[in-house]
Amino acid sequence: MGETLNADGTLSEQLEYVLSRSAFYKEKYAGCGITSENAANRFSELPFTEKQELLDDQEAHPPFGANLCAELAEVQRIQKTSGTSNRPVLIALTPKDIETTVSVGATCFRAAGLEPTDVVVHCLNYCLWMGGYTDHQSLERTGATVVPYGVGNTVGLVEFMFHAKPTAIHCTPSYLAKLEAVLAEQFGGASPKEFGLKKGLFAGEGGLQYPNFRQRIEEKWGLCAINANYGVSEALSMIAAECAERDGLHFMAGDALLPELIDPATTDPIPIETGAQGELVLTNLCRLAQPLIRYRTRDVISVVRAEPCDCGRSSFRFQVTGRSDEMLVVKGINVYPSAIRSVIDGFPDMLNGEYQIVVSATEPLAEIAVKAEHVAGLSPDALESLATTLGQKIRHVINIAPRVALCKEGELPRTEGKTRRVVREANDEKIGI
Repeated sequence: MGETLNADGTLSEQLEYVLSRSAFYKEKYAGCGITSENAANRFSELPFTEKQELLDDQEAHPPFGANLCAELAEVQRIQKTSGTSNRPVLIALTPKDIETTVSVGATCFRAAGLEPTDVVVHCLNYCLWMGGYTDHQSLERTGATVVPYGVGNTVGLVEFMFHAKPTAIHCTPSYLAKLEAVLAEQFGGASPKEFGLKKGLFAGEGGLQYPNFRQRIEEKWGLCAINANYGVSEALSMIAAECAERDGLHFMAGDALLPELIDPATTDPIPIETGAQGELVLTNLCRLAQPLIRYRTRDVISVVRAEPCDCGRSSFRFQVTGRSDEMLVVKGINVYPSAIRSVIDGFPDMLNGEYQIVVSATEPLAEIAVKAEHVAGLSPDALESLATTLGQKIRHVINIAPRVALCKEGELPRTEGKTRRVVREANDEKIGI
């Protein structure tokens, strides 16, 4: 897969294909005067597609919804979204869809530095999630040796890595905390550096865009931490990765996806240029089973560079700054959880990076609480000062004074997959911590 977009023709052909086969989009566009003949010319007028529409469609027309454009006999694989904040969307894939997904994914992993000489432990969930088996195939496509470990039995993984000495690991950033806890509790406090890993290929969560967070990982693990795998399962499992420059995620799916930026509040278009910020919208250009048109990812991104990179790639680079659907409105002020994380990562010598944001389960939100784990060995006076300073800095960033509670290391839950950072409590008394 290359990085250029042949929108003239490719987009027209895809829209014609979808509108001739998708009952979902035929109904969606019925009152808009949109047809297969004029859809490409009126592309900017096409209504956006929302995840909830896909969920409702699959519930009304199980299992794949009315947007299944391929014949059932052409479907080779069934996977799903992670479903961390909602019930999952089922994803049907034809052989061509799988090939596109694997090819773009391999391009991402190669850009991130994975080589045929590497032995990479793959620690994402294989249970239907796109990040499991599909990303496994992309890892193999690079020529690297892949260890299909998945999640679960972390003790066994630690034993394996001490014995086999893989050179790379592919996992969520938060899984490292789970591994560290197992080392501390069951392996005599062994250092992660003893694994001898050289490359950390991370996926599924944010954090690496913050230098302090990345530095903490690299110092503790003795590896090069790469933001290697950004994707939107509904559209394409992997679409972006950092290169050796580590200056933003390269958009790698130019032949497979048409990207747009919009203002998440007004849906007005935003040009993809250096410094732009908006919600990423994606349109499949060659998907056969369940193609999406103008799909709102709800990921808010900032374009780091639109110019060619020193690595030789010409695709635009970006950072994910938050999710428009995870934005909290507290006392009428918009708060992105990622903004709080950026403050916590500014205390690498006193906080270990584990945190929770606690709000009420009911709207409107009147307050916000932050729990953060502190490192061992801090005096009571130091902890009191840290809590005060942390609260002040968070208030400076989000314009709201949070309630802050510092926790001992290991007090907050560790997970093997994506970690839920925002917790809604039904009992409002818990909001005060």
